[in-house]
Amino acid sequence: MSVAPRVYGGIMRQIFSSQAPVQISARGRSVVRSTIEVDGFGGPVVAIGVRVDIRHSYTADLVVILENPVGERVLLVSERGGEGDDFFFTTFEDQAPVPITAGEAPFSGRFRPEGSLETFAGGQANGTWTLLIADTADQDGGELRRWDLEIEALSPAPPPVAPENILISIRFGGGLTPTQQKAFQFAAARWSQVITSRLPDVMIEGERVTGVRIDASGARIDGPAGILGQAGPVLLRPGSMLPATGVMQFDSGDLAQLERRNGLIDVIIHEMGHVLGIGTLWSTKRLIRGSGTDNPVFVGANAQEVFGVILDAGGPTPVPIANTGGAGTREGHWRESVFGNELMTGFLNDGPNPLSALTIASLADLGYEVNEAVADRFTLPSRLDLAMMGIWAEPATQTCCTLAGTMRPVPQVLPESAVV
Repeated sequence: MSVAPRVYGGIMRQIFSSQAPVQISARGRSVVRSTIEVDGFGGPVVAIGVRVDIRHSYTADLVVILENPVGERVLLVSERGGEGDDFFFTTFEDQAPVPITAGEAPFSGRFRPEGSLETFAGGQANGTWTLLIADTADQDGGELRRWDLEIEALSPAPPPVAPENILISIRFGGGLTPTQQKAFQFAAARWSQVITSRLPDVMIEGERVTGVRIDASGARIDGPAGILGQAGPVLLRPGSMLPATGVMQFDSGDLAQLERRNGLIDVIIHEMGHVLGIGTLWSTKRLIRGSGTDNPVFVGANAQEVFGVILDAGGPTPVPIANTGGAGTREGHWRESVFGNELMTGFLNDGPNPLSALTIASLADLGYEVNEAVADRFTLPSRLDLAMMGIWAEPATQTCCTLAGTMRPVPQVLPESAVV
């Protein structure tokens, strides 16, 4: 089974399997190997999961190790289980609730390995992965019946952006892991590919700022599932009212949870979109009609044109924006009940959250030059699609990660003298 990747800007997840039985001899000590060939990933490993089906009459004889394509090894289990039989479809994951050292044979379910599979994070996914099983005693034997390798890796990076077209620079302020910093850089590359504008340089506190500078950091706020943090533009260029600087400060607990749920990159791309002005500058640019009503709409000419094409409406059509939620969601996103899993709705959905041509067109309405050709594939979801996404469920039961707990700074306009 595999999950089809998006073109850019997300995590690819795929399961590879080996169903070729491998005998584990009862005659003396031995080491057996089984390999899986992995191909098709464009970015580094984010997470690994392993499931094994090993039938053996004495599990305490076995040492099981996973080896990646460059020879790095992680110990899954070593001589556990006493006289119990079998690893019966046993899954090893770093996020599992029970360590394998606390389990009892026959092992079945999810367990944390004795080593850390995070060892493989940041390394290459493509190549030969090897499962090694050492039988450390004689008399007892068995068989490796199958094993499955689930790999999550960053999807292919956007095409390279010429240095003169780099839009976003990240100034890291601490509190972010190397993997999280890579996600910020990936998001910056994605938006720099979407927006082709050359913004005028500005001087801020003696520093020349080209494009948009974002101060990114992690901090302890209130733990997972509370306030995500703050994200938005801080200083705007005079005249165009486009951002010069922005902030993205997130709760470290939420970041860790998003990594576990495979939503980190999409959330960072989403919040970086708000720094660029999506939702945060719509009112300033007078691009909302019907504010405060049950049916507020976005009326930028470019987005209306794209939405009319999506609907096959025969002409430009106002775009529905969020009409529920608090200040962090209402009138700052596309309407969830219409657009479902589009990246710039107010909720993160499981699976792909595509950055559509509609969102890119809305950036043109803010005043950027854009390239709509790099949009992710997106079609309006049907009512059945929306129901399966949990769009109409009560918030307490929605199977998605709300972005509503995000505070927005109040942006200030730089003086004309700041423009270089």
